[in-house]
Amino acid sequence: MLRLLRFRPLAAALVLSAATALSAAPRTTHLDPLSVGIEFASTSYIVGEPVPVRVLIRNNMSSEVILGAGERPAATISVWRANDSVRRNLAFPGRGVVPAPLTLKPNEQCIFSFDLSRNANIYGEGRYNVTFGAIYGGRRYNTTVYSVEIVPGYVIAEGTQLFAKDPARQRHITVVRWPRDHVDCLFMRVRDTPDGRWFPTVKLGAFLNLMEPRLNIADNGEITTLHRATPEYYVRNVFWSLPNDFVQRSRLDLLDPSTADTARLNGLRGDLDSIVRKNEEMKEKARNER
Repeated sequence: MLRLLRFRPLAAALVLSAATALSAAPRTTHLDPLSVGIEFASTSYIVGEPVPVRVLIRNNMSSEVILGAGERPAATISVWRANDSVRRNLAFPGRGVVPAPLTLKPNEQCIFSFDLSRNANIYGEGRYNVTFGAIYGGRRYNTTVYSVEIVPGYVIAEGTQLFAKDPARQRHITVVRWPRDHVDCLFMRVRDTPDGRWFPTVKLGAFLNLMEPRLNIADNGEITTLHRATPEYYVRNVFWSLPNDFVQRSRLDLLDPSTADTARLNGLRGDLDSIVRKNEEMKEKARNER
């Protein structure tokens, strides 16, 4: 029996559910021994971007339970493409997403975080279905199915880095735009050819489409991006792109000199309004005294 519960751990809501998947069970009306929950920060992610997931396991029983003490893991995930009728599991085998063995006291709950992109083959574009399940007594208690979409984003700028000591390798740098929490954001995708190696996609920050973002690839492997984030600020990101590594070196918010005076005056607006208001009051008082 599939049961959907609502629970609010910390400051956010995790969707809780309990169901059997490893073995059939008779239909019951009582609360299952375990409840599990899953939460994603967003419904869509750029190709290669980390996909953070929070999961919850709750012991509903009045006795202590130990998960993952034997050969089976404490919990696993299942991931498959939404259009795959066979439901081929794309989760990497042997990757535990929660520590084992896991001991839960009566009515105790634990919350864990992991990166789905490191636990399943979701690099390709498309929609993926995900469930998380805790294993106890030969049964797996699953969350409801959650869907997450992997998208390419809209290409804004792109370039290619060459390596003098590895002329066959080319590193393709692509800056893309995609909305996140109702705000346009820029991301950097990094992929090598011909071996197809890729590095985690990096979020560059909020994006205001007032100017074309700039992408510079230096001969020494330093990669710099510059884009408008707000009417007053630019964001400058610097990376070191090495043959076997790609590292973010710095991120800096830069005030636009052409709007600096405007920003300063905006900060003084309250004081200026107060001065104007007091001046008008003095004039009104002088007129009344005549």
